[in-house]
Amino acid sequence: MKHFYFLFFILILPVTVMSQRRGDTPDSLITGWRISTNIMSLYEPDAGPALAVEYRPNKSWSVLLEGAWICYDLKDVYDLRNEYAPMAKGLRLRPEVRYYLPGRKRKNYVFFFSQELMYKRVNFLEERIVRKGGGTSGDFDYEQLTPYKKTKQLFGTAGKFGFQRFVDRPHHVFIEFYFGIGLKYRTSSYKEQPPVNSYLEDNDKYNWEVRGDGWLLYTPVGFKVGYRF
Repeated sequence: MKHFYFLFFILILPVTVMSQRRGDTPDSLITGWRISTNIMSLYEPDAGPALAVEYRPNKSWSVLLEGAWICYDLKDVYDLRNEYAPMAKGLRLRPEVRYYLPGRKRKNYVFFFSQELMYKRVNFLEERIVRKGGGTSGDFDYEQLTPYKKTKQLFGTAGKFGFQRFVDRPHHVFIEFYFGIGLKYRTSSYKEQPPVNSYLEDNDKYNWEVRGDGWLLYTPVGFKVGYRF
C-alpha cells in the first residue's frame, strides 16, 4: 500500500502542476462549502467510508471536519488465518485548519499546508492463543485460538502537505491528495481480560498493531474526490 501511495503521488503531481491555468481564478469559483470522500479510508487496516465537510471563506484559508465510520478490518494485511470474521467497529474524527499557497503571481491556490487533530475509537477482536488443560506444573494439553474483545483509542496530530485541484471548468468537481507526519498516542483495554497463559501469534505485522500502548508515528495519507457547492 505504501508503494501505491508513492507511485500515485509521482504520477499525479506533474499532471496537476502542468495543468494550472495561467489566468486568475475568481474568488467565487474557489470559496464556499464543499464535501469530499477519502478513498484511502476504504483500504486501511481499520477501514470504512469517510465524509468531509470543508468551508473556505477566502482563497487562502479553510476549516475542515472529516468523519469516518469504521465498519470492517482488513485482516489479510497481517496474513492471519482469519478464522474469525472481521469485526472492527468504530469511528474517526479529524478536524483540520488549512492554508492554501498563492502560487506564482498569487493566481493559483492549489497546494496547501494544514494541521489536523485526530481522534479514533475502535472495537475489535484480538486473536490470542490460549493453553488449555494441564495441571499446576505448567504443562498443557492443547492450544486454542481464541478471540477477545478489545477497545483502542488514539489521539494524534499531524502536519500535512497536499493539493486540491478542480477537474471541470465550472469548478465544482475536484480531486485532492495529501500526506503528513506527526504523532499519535494509543490506549487500549479488554472487555474481558485474557488468561495470563495466553499469547499473541508470532506475526510481526500484526503485533505492531495490537501490542503495547503509548506514542507512535502518525503518517496520514489521503486521496479524495469532492464537490464544491
